[in-house]
Amino acid sequence: MITEKRHELILTELSKKDFLTLQELIERTGCSASTIRRDLSKLQKIGKLKRVHGGATLNQSSLLEPNLADKRATNLKEKQEIGRLAALEIEDNECIFLDAGSTTLEMIPYIKAQNIVVVTSGLTHVEELIKYGIRTFILGGEIKATTFATVGASALETLKRYRFDKVFIGMNGIDTKYGLTTPDEQEAIIKKYAIQLGAEAYLLADHDKYDKVYFAHVPIEDEITIVTSKKVRESGIFEKFADNYKFIGGTR
Repeated sequence: MITEKRHELILTELSKKDFLTLQELIERTGCSASTIRRDLSKLQKIGKLKRVHGGATLNQSSLLEPNLADKRATNLKEKQEIGRLAALEIEDNECIFLDAGSTTLEMIPYIKAQNIVVVTSGLTHVEELIKYGIRTFILGGEIKATTFATVGASALETLKRYRFDKVFIGMNGIDTKYGLTTPDEQEAIIKKYAIQLGAEAYLLADHDKYDKVYFAHVPIEDEITIVTSKKVRESGIFEKFADNYKFIGGTR
């Protein structure tokens, strides 16, 4: 196969899936590991993809974000696994902040703790929380069309009224150099203050979130625990982040 055709095939395969391992690329192209490594290096130099631990991913805009419906349809089983594990951390009589997002949404059916109060920035979360009989408050403010998250000054003002036993946050990107990032600065502010207002903070992250960087940084001053999946554990991705974050999940 000529180089141009091989490059085209690699990019086509990556467009079907956010991340492919080196072995998957070898199998899909029928080429040797050394050839694929050279191809990935060339494609990275011209800005077509990004080489990450164990494989490659297409470059994405640091500002654009998929809508919630598309997010919910992506890595659903993995998100359900993470949601179940995160829900186990909630205890009776606690006050909880539940961030907007597709993975935090998957927590709700698994919440078994009694007499809890949940404050959420996710409009989609409200119906599910009420369905399961959970006392619910939503942050006031502007509704972001893509994620159905409440953002802006009013949402932040409402958030600052509360203190939480546990905070559960979603995130678009986790990087060893740039930390936690998300495409929207207004959502980043809500996440930042929610983490500060919680006694304990948990970040829910499937395998697509690692080695990604987006526009708005979410600083963390205290420890945050990443709730992750068996897929992340088996891939070894988490090992490069182990010095910066505590992990749970993937083994229970």
